[in-house]
Amino acid sequence: MAEVATFSAPSSGWALVWRRFRQERLGMAALVGLTLIVLGCFMGEPLLVRLLGHGPDTFFPSAVDINLRPVGPWSHVRNESLNAAAQPGTTFFLLGGDGPLGRDEFLRILAGGRLSLEIAFIATAIGVVVGVTLGALAGWFGGLVDAVVGRMTELVMAFPILLLVIAIGQTIAVRFDAITIHGLFEPGVVALGVTIGIFSWFYPARVVRALTQSLREYEFVEAARMTGASELRILRKHVLPHLAGPVIVWATLVASGVIILEAALSILNFGVKLGTASWGSLLSDAWGSLLVFNPMSNSPQYSRNNWLMLWPSLTLFLTVLCLALVGDGLRNALDPRRGEG
Repeated sequence: MAEVATFSAPSSGWALVWRRFRQERLGMAALVGLTLIVLGCFMGEPLLVRLLGHGPDTFFPSAVDINLRPVGPWSHVRNESLNAAAQPGTTFFLLGGDGPLGRDEFLRILAGGRLSLEIAFIATAIGVVVGVTLGALAGWFGGLVDAVVGRMTELVMAFPILLLVIAIGQTIAVRFDAITIHGLFEPGVVALGVTIGIFSWFYPARVVRALTQSLREYEFVEAARMTGASELRILRKHVLPHLAGPVIVWATLVASGVIILEAALSILNFGVKLGTASWGSLLSDAWGSLLVFNPMSNSPQYSRNNWLMLWPSLTLFLTVLCLALVGDGLRNALDPRRGEG
């Protein structure tokens, strides 16, 4: 009987997988970093809004000078907000202002991270669910089902994904921007996540198809058939649990690609709505802030606030790096050729 050439882990082996993963120093460090990023975006940002008394969309005229250059990192800004009643004293900008509008760059990075991670979660969930379903059906039944899924996969892979997402996002998905799922998401997040998700399934589908073709020849599958179990029951109860490990690893890779794609769309102004913070939109705004208008010289002037490009780029890089390292650590931990360690 041929041995499965890749990694897999039944449900009873997750304790062993966790022990192996803890020995992956880079993987554990990346998991801690990714956890801190997620907690900072989803819990830290609302907490800081309460502590600081202003949100990521609050404008501070005193945070920019006469040439519309924002204050730098570690600055104290007078509480002269255009969005709320002015309070005496100053407020603290950890990373400075975000540009000519004088908003808090640190809060916008956290708020933008929450939006980018929400889009990544929605798109990854759709891509993995669709990919696992189609890949498992194609690998298990073969024949016509395999041919149809294979041609669908090749068709999607043949098109430039970025152009397709832009086209669909600006024609069909824009009609569903108002969907927020009872206010859980910002307007446009669900539509953009679904649009990206429908083009993120083909890699998981190809991996799951190959694994399913190998697993269907194993003895436990034959034993399940001898008990009278139906094909779909065998696939659901006996095969899919063995695919959980590879699917989790591939989910980290899909999420990395989705975050980068969302950032690319926002930089091109085809992502989230203008004014809404995401890591891509922050990069786009920072690029536009490199040239500022000087009313004294009546001409554009280069801005020296290079941190406006640095902070969102660094956050995006660290998030994608952590996801890649976590996936790499999981792949090593799920390798059946590795011993107890």
